[in-house]
Amino acid sequence: MTDTTLANILIVEDDKSLNEAYTMILDTAGYDTTPASDGIEALSLVEDSNYDLILLDLKMPNMDGIKFLKEYKKRYKNRQAKLVVFSNYDLQNEVKQAYELGIDKYFLKSWASPKDLLKIIEEVI
Repeated sequence: MTDTTLANILIVEDDKSLNEAYTMILDTAGYDTTPASDGIEALSLVEDSNYDLILLDLKMPNMDGIKFLKEYKKRYKNRQAKLVVFSNYDLQNEVKQAYELGIDKYFLKSWASPKDLLKIIEEVI
């Protein structure tokens, strides 16, 4: 992270176009972003880098958001990344479970404009 970078953010989203859009929005706002396409890739990236915030989709192939959170909490107890979970689905059981696993915020992707996303990130960080 450079002096002009606001925070280092890992974006975990399996939809390539959404991942690219979130990356562009956050990069333009001054954040340093790293994309990942699923929980497995995200865990390998977390192994080598310390992120300020992890923006995490719930529904993904290979390893979904809940499995990622469980593994992240087990492996990286001393990490202090803020955790923001998002989805296109209103998954009440998964959201409840995510909060129990220590997330800081949840939002529905379809309800969040780019400005809303930036506001959420600013509030959490």
